[in-house]
Amino acid sequence: MIIASQRLQAVQEQDIANYPYVFYSQSFFDEVKDELWQDFGNEIVAFKHYFVQTPTEAYALSCESLPEIRDEKGSKLSHSYTEEASDYQEWQSLYQKLQENIARGKTIKIVASRQIKFTSEQTFKIEPVLERLIENNPAAFIFAYHKSGKTFLGASPEILVQKEGNHILSYALAGTFPRSLAQGDTRLLKDPKNLHEHQIVVQKIKNKMLEKSPQVQIGETGIMALKNVYHLRTLLSTIDTSNSLIDWAKHLHPTPALGGQPSKAALDFLRVNEKHERGLYAAPLGLIDAQGDGTLIVAIRSALFDGKTCYAYAGCGIVAASDCQAEFDETKIKLKTILEAL
Repeated sequence: MIIASQRLQAVQEQDIANYPYVFYSQSFFDEVKDELWQDFGNEIVAFKHYFVQTPTEAYALSCESLPEIRDEKGSKLSHSYTEEASDYQEWQSLYQKLQENIARGKTIKIVASRQIKFTSEQTFKIEPVLERLIENNPAAFIFAYHKSGKTFLGASPEILVQKEGNHILSYALAGTFPRSLAQGDTRLLKDPKNLHEHQIVVQKIKNKMLEKSPQVQIGETGIMALKNVYHLRTLLSTIDTSNSLIDWAKHLHPTPALGGQPSKAALDFLRVNEKHERGLYAAPLGLIDAQGDGTLIVAIRSALFDGKTCYAYAGCGIVAASDCQAEFDETKIKLKTILEAL
């Protein structure tokens, strides 16, 4: 666990080695247009203070006098909230356009997403939300970024790219069954639609890696079990001494698990037909250390909090064999990650 506090300054990639850690974020699309996300986007940020906890030790790093750190247990506040009107009709319209796009041969997969607005009579408290995210999602990467009065947070199960020395790792994570389904993990491993969707992601990541490295290791496809869902997961790795972690993030993003395939055609479709701004949703973010190593996840199972309003996000990959209602239901299950933390 790493906590960074008190923003110091924005830095350039070549200056990362001057700081213990920097925070990196990249918006899903090249630019952010919606006012909701206006203060979030592509940046590398150094902070004044860092608290680091590993399985064996805990320590603080600071570029100036360290503020007092208090070990306080906050109350587990539960929020009362209201969901805005159902967006199912909007989803049906998007789904129909998407399937027409696939039928015309422009794409073979597109990842559609929903933005669901929740409101509360009281300001949402971030600390208990984070505490529940940590408790509920031990297999996920918990993240939170506070800026300009808003907090973007979530519990992502998916690594876009991890760099340790010259070792590069990426997750292909696509294909989903609910945990409530009897023998769901076994059935998911044999399900033709989900296996097809998953292999699209595996092959694209493999091909992108081969553009920067002559050899790619592909692990066995298995199950990643989360609180509410099972996912198909395949680990891909390679050796590279020439490119930075940020180079790799820009090269791989977005994989077909987040955008679609072919990538350009899928993104062009989403720009026109998805009504909400993705911002940092499903985009790379994470911490990079002074050696240039780190883990950049994709910010899924996430929400943006702004005072008394929470904008939660969920998506799913759609192929020709998909079903409109089933995919909508899948996004509802994925939304539980945030809702169960409220």
